[in-house]
Amino acid sequence: MRYSSYRSQFIPKTLLGRGLLGELEPLIVFDNVSAGYRVLKGFWSLFPRVRLVLHNVSFTAYPGDKLAIIGESGAGKTTIIKILLGLLKPVSGRVLVFGKDLYTLKSSERMKLYRRIGYVPQDPGRSLDPKLQVIDILAEPLEAQGVPWRIIEDKARKVIGFVGLSDKVLDMYPDQLSGGMQQRVLIARALIHDPEVLILDEPTSALDVSIQAQIIKLINKIYEARRLTLILVTHDLAVAQYIADRGIVLRKGIIVEEGALEELIKEPRSEYTRLLVKSYMFE
Repeated sequence: MRYSSYRSQFIPKTLLGRGLLGELEPLIVFDNVSAGYRVLKGFWSLFPRVRLVLHNVSFTAYPGDKLAIIGESGAGKTTIIKILLGLLKPVSGRVLVFGKDLYTLKSSERMKLYRRIGYVPQDPGRSLDPKLQVIDILAEPLEAQGVPWRIIEDKARKVIGFVGLSDKVLDMYPDQLSGGMQQRVLIARALIHDPEVLILDEPTSALDVSIQAQIIKLINKIYEARRLTLILVTHDLAVAQYIADRGIVLRKGIIVEEGALEELIKEPRSEYTRLLVKSYMFE
């Protein structure tokens, strides 16, 4: 599928500035997406309704993009992730992933697409299975694809070293690791199948400040080494500035501003973005 109808509307100015127009096709397109959750009007109600938390959201992510989705708790950031991962079908609008209309695909076709996406959830302490050794945690995405164990072991050693951990970690359990080490394991698991898109959900929020800096450095190293597309979801404008080139500011399920991150910080147009920048400057 071609995207001529989307380009003029959604192509990032930062990519236009690189002279890549005509070469790039978007990897992810949100086209006027609205989504929400079913709620009941009363305890005995048999007529549930949908409470919208995203309202006509449109954005794109291109190859090599570094996009931050910024907003406070309740802005709709987690809902965007759920939609991207196939966990929540939009009420309206379309979601295109690698040129495919995500919610018109069969489950088997959708699973093939997800092999091209890596996801790093927030809070590593809750996201890692305490009963599994790190080698088994890393193996899960590849075992699901039927990859032989010999290849899995080799890839596990390489990726654990790439994220800055020793081979010895492979035989350890999550509760034997520090918070920073757990976060590196989560990142390694997301990278082990060589994704084209990496989604990072608040990757530093559960960490001490000194460890946050190390994880930010690692994320930038990943980008430089692999040139994949980064989608960062965060409430922290400082983290966004250190990782992303482009930003979307989300408030109550509505995009209030978007553009090059440097411009958003220097010359915010919306009142909400100005408040975010002000709080960031005084931290």
